[in-house]
Amino acid sequence: MDKPELDQEAKLNQRLSVIKKYYDLDALLAHGTKQQDIAKYYRKSDFFYNHVHSGGGGNIHMAISSNKTFNRADFVRQAEYVAKFIKSGNKVLEVGAGQLSNTRHIAELFPDVSFTALDLPNRNFLKNKVPENVTLIEGDYHDLKNLEDNSFDIIFGVETICHSQNKQLVVSEIMKKLKPGGTFISFDVFEPKPRSKMSDFEKRISSITLAGMRVTDLDQYIGDFKKYLKEAGAKDIEVTDLTENIMPNLKRLAKISRLYYTHPLLLRVLKTVLAEDVTINSIAGFLMDLTFDGKNIHAYYRVTAKK
Repeated sequence: MDKPELDQEAKLNQRLSVIKKYYDLDALLAHGTKQQDIAKYYRKSDFFYNHVHSGGGGNIHMAISSNKTFNRADFVRQAEYVAKFIKSGNKVLEVGAGQLSNTRHIAELFPDVSFTALDLPNRNFLKNKVPENVTLIEGDYHDLKNLEDNSFDIIFGVETICHSQNKQLVVSEIMKKLKPGGTFISFDVFEPKPRSKMSDFEKRISSITLAGMRVTDLDQYIGDFKKYLKEAGAKDIEVTDLTENIMPNLKRLAKISRLYYTHPLLLRVLKTVLAEDVTINSIAGFLMDLTFDGKNIHAYYRVTAKK
């Protein structure tokens, strides 16, 4: 569908012209991204993520590839990285645990470690079956007062803090719950430069892509996130750009979405029988292999910090 001679903006505009035939983008941008909207989105989309995005693996995050080729095993790279920091007897908290693929994977490796997994209410989260060393709780990572301060050795989140419109508060809450010397790990999408330095087109295409996943376009600059960590007392902050590593998965999603948009009858049928929260995933899927350029619109980072 893309013409090879076109630059990034032209290719994105070309894809937008296709998307606009089927979706009101202004209405998409006006849709809420509050807690109840996010919970509803995932409740409706879990089946899609499980069977289309991850092929039955229960993963709702990016696959991190090391050889420029997508492999389903790459969906566990985030969990494998977190596992490197875990020691016998540790207490671990995952915020925004979703379908629990990360906590479940790690908990089975460390039966003598206590895991707590937190996610939003109204997602049937507490009905999940988990190993005996995992405790499930519903809540909001903006307010962790029900958890004891200085109680966790490791707190991590995978593609969840992107939903927050107040990341400074989230970071502050997380740092309170970490033990001195504890580790915070986040894998997430960010904007690599401040919005004040983005063109109008870059801002709009970023917002549209994020809205396709019910992710807010507020407070997304990676530089601000680093600042929040420093202000909360974090040290040894490491930011690793993994944008190139998720590209094989993004290209795969773009191919799937292209099939959706090149079969108008199928598209209309799916839009009729499926909730909008499911079909809007196609918007992000169709755009992300172009918006994740690592420098202007989107980037994917691993952030590690100590208390």
